[in-house]
Amino acid sequence: MQYLSIENNQSPYLSFVEELYHSAFPLEERRNWEQLLKMIGTVPEMSFQVVLAEEKAIGFVISWKFDDWCFVEHLAIDPVNRGKKFGERIMKDFMTKNRKLLLEVEPPLSVDAVRRVGFYERLGLVCLPFDYLHPSYHDSHVSHSLVLMTNVPETGEIYFDEIILKVKRQVYLYRPI
Repeated sequence: MQYLSIENNQSPYLSFVEELYHSAFPLEERRNWEQLLKMIGTVPEMSFQVVLAEEKAIGFVISWKFDDWCFVEHLAIDPVNRGKKFGERIMKDFMTKNRKLLLEVEPPLSVDAVRRVGFYERLGLVCLPFDYLHPSYHDSHVSHSLVLMTNVPETGEIYFDEIILKVKRQVYLYRPI
């Protein structure tokens, strides 16, 4: 498995990523595609990688580096390759490279959401026991409840305040010129 950084909006993998991005995430959990394209290669904290297996694109990861934290904004494996442990391998790679991970998941209220939370829990992540509102990518007055997960055993909300503030300021409030 290989990670290939997408450094500009001319990457031949962008059509694959765009299709997967739109099919894997609901509208409220994804940015406008044109906005995302403007961010590629211009936002130093953001890493946009396509994941290759045997030289074929199988998924992508968008993550953000903040000091010793890594926020995984989006991770998706194409449907043909799901169930082949690629997502598990990607997350293990991220946990090896980045000591502290933070990510968002839907509350475990549907079969898919329960499965997703279970996937991350099997990898050693835990759901944080406090409410979290995901800011909208589209309307600054709208937000919705998600669950934060981390591999950091601390569970107190105050411990996470600084990284959550960075995520909200830099990931969700970023508006390209």
